[in-house]
Amino acid sequence: MPKGQLHWQPGFSLTRKPAKKAIARRKAVPAKGANPRQYEFICEYPVGSDTQGPVNPTGSGIFTTIPPQEDVPIAPATYRRAGSYKSQTSPEVDSASLSPNCPSPRNPKNDTSVLEDSERTPLERIDGWPPDCAEDTIQERAVLPWLGSTIPDLTNTRGHNYMYLPTPSAILYNNIGHRFQPVLDRYNEEFCKIPLTLDLQANPFQYHKGVQPEPPFLTHAAMALAGHHVESSSTEHHRGAALQLLREGLITSRNLTNTYYMLDTIIILFSLDETQSALGNWRVHLQGALTLLEACGGPRLWTESPRAVVQVGLMTWWDAIISLVAREECVFPYSYFEAAVAANSDERGWDYFRLCGCPLPLVGIVMRLARLSPEKRKSSSSVQYDDLNDDDDDVIIEIENSLESWQHVSPPMADQDEASMHQDMDSMHCAEAWRHGLLLYVQRVFRWEPGRRVPMSTVRRARVIADHVFACREDSNMVAKQALLPLFFAGCELRDESTRGRILRLCSLWDNATRYHMFDSTVPLLKEVWATQELKGFDNVWWGQIVDRMHVAEEVRCQPLQRRLCFG
Repeated sequence: MPKGQLHWQPGFSLTRKPAKKAIARRKAVPAKGANPRQYEFICEYPVGSDTQGPVNPTGSGIFTTIPPQEDVPIAPATYRRAGSYKSQTSPEVDSASLSPNCPSPRNPKNDTSVLEDSERTPLERIDGWPPDCAEDTIQERAVLPWLGSTIPDLTNTRGHNYMYLPTPSAILYNNIGHRFQPVLDRYNEEFCKIPLTLDLQANPFQYHKGVQPEPPFLTHAAMALAGHHVESSSTEHHRGAALQLLREGLITSRNLTNTYYMLDTIIILFSLDETQSALGNWRVHLQGALTLLEACGGPRLWTESPRAVVQVGLMTWWDAIISLVAREECVFPYSYFEAAVAANSDERGWDYFRLCGCPLPLVGIVMRLARLSPEKRKSSSSVQYDDLNDDDDDVIIEIENSLESWQHVSPPMADQDEASMHQDMDSMHCAEAWRHGLLLYVQRVFRWEPGRRVPMSTVRRARVIADHVFACREDSNMVAKQALLPLFFAGCELRDESTRGRILRLCSLWDNATRYHMFDSTVPLLKEVWATQELKGFDNVWWGQIVDRMHVAEEVRCQPLQRRLCFG
C-alpha cells in the first residue's frame, strides 16, 4: 500500500501493516441518537515518517500536506459561508461537481424560510445552506465522486496525523456583477450622485444592471470609481481591466444595447479621470464616444433612446467646457446638442441644471461660445480670419444682450417650505455665477487685447461671481461646486488677498467633500496666474496665456496624447 494511501479502517497504520490478508470492510454503526449520515474523512500519515505529502489516488490534486507530528488530534472543521467545511490550510475547490438537484445557497438574512440554528441539524447550521437540501445529498455527492469509495468507519485515531478532505464550495456568484453587488449597490446609492447638481431619474453615471450577461467592462469601470471613493488598492486594477475590455468590445460588438453600455463605461471612466485631476486626455474619451454614436446611425437612431439622450447631453457639455478653456474646436458637432435638447423637450428624466448646474438657456450660449472662441484665437495670430471676425462680432453682441437680459425663474413650489426656498436660492446663485462668468469670458476672450488696461467693470464682475458662489450653502447639496469654471475665471481677475484665500479654501472644501481632485488641481493653476501677474504686471497677463503654456508643455512631454483642462 503506497505511503499516504487513504483508508477507512480503525486501529490500522502503516507501521503495523499485517501480512496480505483480506480485511472485510464493515459498515459504520452510528451511536444511539447520532446522525447516521454525518461523516468525517481523514488522510493518514505514519508517525515519524518523512513523507512530504499524501498520495492522491485519483490524481486530482485536492490534498494539502500537513507535516507529521506526534499525537495530533483531529481539529474541528471550519465552517464556511460557502456551505462546505474544510481545514484552514485546504485549497479552494471549484463547485462544478455539486449536484444540480441541490439548490444554490440562499442568504439567510434575506430568506425568511431558513430555519433558526436551534431547529437545524449540524450541517444545516452552516451559513448559506438551505434546510431542504439533505445532508447525505450534500456530503456524498460532493465527496464520493472524487474518492470512488464507500463511507468509512472511523473510531480510532490515536498515533496518526489527520486532516479533513476539502469539499467543493457552492457556486457563490452568477457573474462579475453578482460578485461585486454590495459595492455596486453602494455606488448607485451614493457615488454616482456626487458629480450631479441634484439627483436625477436618468442619471448617466448610474450603473445599469439587468442585462444578461452583464458587460464586464462596465462593471470594472464602476468598481474602479467606487474603489477611488473608498481608497481601495484595486482601483487601478479595475480601471485597467475596464479599458482593456472596452477596447475589445469596440472591435467585436455590433449590438446597439452594448453600445449604450459602452457609452456608460466611457462616462464613468471620464468621471474617474476627473477624480485625479482637471488635466486629462478628455478628447480621447469624447472621440471614442462620437465614433460609437456615428456607427449606430447618428442622431437619427440614438434620439430614440432616453438613456442615450442624457449620455449625449452630458458629453456635449463636457466637450464645450474643454473647448471654452482651450479655445479649440469641439469634438461633437453642434447638431448633437440640438438633437439632445429636442429629444428631451419634456425634461422628465433630466435637465441641464440638475445635470451640470447651468440652466438650458445658458448652456446654449456655452455651446455657441465654444465654437466661436477657436475662430477668435485663430484671428489673433493670422490676418486670414479677419473677415470671420467681423461676421462673428454681431453674434457676440447678440450673446452679450441675451446674457444681460436673462433672469432666473423660480419654480412654482419654491416657497412651499424653507428647505425648498433655500434650494431655489442656491440654484439662483449658481445660475447667476454662470451668467456673469460667461459675460466675463466674452470680455476677456473677445473684447480685450494683451497689454491694454483691464477695465474695472471686468474686476467688478469677477467679484459678483465670487459673491454668488460664496452665498451658496456649503453643508447641503453642494450646488456651488458646479460653478467651478466661473469661479476660476473670477479668481484670475481679483487681486484682493482675502477673496483669493476664500476661493482657494472653497476649492479645497469641494475636493475633500467630493473626492474629485479636479477641484484641488485648480489651486496651483490659480497661483501660477497670480504669480505671473505679479511678475509681468496685471494688465499683461490673463488666464488664457497660462493655459496655452501648460498645453504646450504637456504636448512636449506627453506626445501623442493631447491633455487638456476640464472644469465641468
